[in-house]
This record gives sequence, structure tokens and C-alpha cells, in this order.
Amino acid sequence: MHKAALHQFTHRGYEHVSIASIAKEANIAVGTVYRFYENKISLLRAMLREIEDEFVDRMRSDWDAGGRYPQRLDRICEGLFEVARDRSELLRLFSMTTDVVYEDGSLPGELIQSQIKDMYLEAMNDGVFREGDVEMMAAMAHGLVEGAMMRWMRMGAPTATNVDKELASVMKSGFLT
Repeated sequence: MHKAALHQFTHRGYEHVSIASIAKEANIAVGTVYRFYENKISLLRAMLREIEDEFVDRMRSDWDAGGRYPQRLDRICEGLFEVARDRSELLRLFSMTTDVVYEDGSLPGELIQSQIKDMYLEAMNDGVFREGDVEMMAAMAHGLVEGAMMRWMRMGAPTATNVDKELASVMKSGFLT
């Protein structure tokens, strides 16, 4: 069902997709979709949360692997783009859906930003990251990642360099003391 919804959303646009068209493409009854999701927006929210959870899980795993902070940033950036490469079609939903609000009132990307904030706070407390407003620094880091992902999705990786290494370099120069 998610595969059919993803295809419908990314090829027709959210506004032009119905539960019936998703069910038809998935070769299931419309009632089956409604058994799992109250409506189209709840299906979209579940799909967005899925990709967000993948990013957060990967970030936590790469960060918790330990080592020096510059290497942690390298691993995180590499991991984020690995998830993006593996799930690029699902990631496109993030770029299409700027007005989605989760049922708990949070926005797509806030879970990722919260994870960045936790990592930043840890490194700042260890004296490795610059002192600053943790919320603002996390928002800036999230913006860097989001911007790099959007560029990568629209234009492809530059041939002379890898986007993940370029992003890690920018983050290191901006955040490390």
C-alpha cells in the first residue's frame, strides 16, 4: 500500500490522489486502506514519519558508534546520504509536503532536528562544539542538511566531490571549536 501511495503522491501530486486511486494501484479494496488509515493525510503522515525515523535511527547509530567528533560528523553525513540514496523516492515526499502537521502537533523534520539538538548539546558540553543557543544551532545544522539534500535530489551530486563529505566539512568548520 505504501509503495502505491508513494508512486501516486510523487507522480500525480498529493492533491490529485485519492484513497481509491491508491487502493486501485495497490490492487486492494478501498476499505483495506481505511482499515489502517483514517484518511489520505494520515497515510501521508505515516510515510513521512517512516523516513524521518530512518534518518534519526541512522544518526543515532552513527553518533553512538563513538570516536572523535569530527569522525562522528563524517559518519552522520555519510549515513544520511546513504539513507537518501536508498530511499530517494520516499524522501521526495518531504520536499512536496511543507504544510503537513503530525497528529501530535509536530512538523516533519522536528524529530530529526531534536536528534541534532541532543548530539549538539552533548558535544557542546564536552567542549568540542561552539557555545551557543542549542535550538538555534540545531536549526542551522538541520537547515544545512536539508538544503544539501534538496540540492542533491534536484541536481545530483557534484562530480568533483561527494555531497556528504562537503556537508561534513561545512558542519565541522561551523560547529567545532
